[in-house]
Amino acid sequence: MEVRRLGRSEPAFSPTHIKRLKSMEDFQREELLLNDRKAFDNLVLQLARIGGKDVKDCVHKVLDRLFSNFLMTQFNMKGKGKKDKMALETTCTYRAIQAAVMKWSKDATEEMIKKHASEHLKHAPTRKGGGGPTQ
Repeated sequence: MEVRRLGRSEPAFSPTHIKRLKSMEDFQREELLLNDRKAFDNLVLQLARIGGKDVKDCVHKVLDRLFSNFLMTQFNMKGKGKKDKMALETTCTYRAIQAAVMKWSKDATEEMIKKHASEHLKHAPTRKGGGGPTQ
């Protein structure tokens, strides 16, 4: 068991290490860090390395690597609706996601990324750790 854990560990500043955000506090801390241009560019490079089979798959993989399902349930794209959710599209983190996907695929557009991210956030409650569907 100890060997398995050792095999999965990555240094905090490796080019592939992406800290998974699990709570709103983690997210807010990350947002503050992303105000620094170097940190923002570093995250974009890390996220662009994730890739996928197409733009939709890339967006889903990036969101899954960056956020827990529980945290994704706290967001929608615009922050509107009957539930108290925060708007993702106005955040530095979303701008980094968008830049990373567009860096990975020259065919990706802002609208495509927004559509796939919105859909992925919408289904977060039904995935493991998402807390279940709400009425």
